[in-house]
Amino acid sequence: MQLSKDEVTCEAQSAILAVFKEHFKDMLGQDSGNHIHATKADALVCENVVNADDDAGGWAPNAHAIIYHTNGMPSIDHIDKWAKVSAMLIVPPEWYYVEAINPEVSAIYSL
Repeated sequence: MQLSKDEVTCEAQSAILAVFKEHFKDMLGQDSGNHIHATKADALVCENVVNADDDAGGWAPNAHAIIYHTNGMPSIDHIDKWAKVSAMLIVPPEWYYVEAINPEVSAIYSL
């Protein structure tokens, strides 16, 4: 069963927080200051990993989600860690993966 774009976005946000926990370690203990996101790390990831339908730039209209590598988000240069994120997004029978579009934007597609 294929996940909705919102579900893929949510799964990607969780996977990014898990794989890049060292990158976010200083923000994980800080309150976000709002009632929607528990920590600053949650807020940063949720603001920078969005449903592709909500991508104002229109980077990848056929993608499920868009990742902006800005504002403190991990760089796409961490190829091994982004591969781990992709591995966490395998939801049989669907395989979702992260693909770089440029140094500041990636997209999540399914095979």
